[in-house]
Amino acid sequence: MANNGRANCGVLSWAILVATLFISRVDYTSSFQILSTAQALLLGAPMATSSSVVSRTSSSSPPTIDNVPAVLLSQASSRIVNGMYEPRDPASIPSGFARSCNRAGGYAPRPIWDGVTNGIAPWFENRDGCYLYYNGNEGHWCIDDMHGAGMYLASPVGSLLLPPTVGWVSLTGRRIGAPRMSFV
Repeated sequence: MANNGRANCGVLSWAILVATLFISRVDYTSSFQILSTAQALLLGAPMATSSSVVSRTSSSSPPTIDNVPAVLLSQASSRIVNGMYEPRDPASIPSGFARSCNRAGGYAPRPIWDGVTNGIAPWFENRDGCYLYYNGNEGHWCIDDMHGAGMYLASPVGSLLLPPTVGWVSLTGRRIGAPRMSFV
């Protein structure tokens, strides 16, 4: 009986969350905080941040997000993806993603990016332009090179707001040579 009550509470909480996100159209920071808190309460997942603020570091770089940890990738057999990844505003589009849309036939990247991502989880970018993002269509976190070519993927663990630190595999399914990940 207690489990049924908890399940009903979870359904109600998710309904409130969905209503808040899609009907009220709250800003990114509020959406991120609400989703992080809901996941922490309902799934026992750690909260990604206590507060997040979108800021622009320069006019040529995508906006970063304060209070979201950077990600360090290491030991990947595809060395170009190794390095520090800074969090980026989910509303901005990785330049490698835009290039891959152009190469694939000149598709407009905005509707594709908006359809692929959940619009809440930040994406991350290294200094070489490789990027890491949550692909909501596939239900995986993905690491793409600077040209938008897929390199590695992993299933979410605990939260959809931050990438998992374990479980990365190459697109061919090999764990050997997959990157190690940590938050900085």
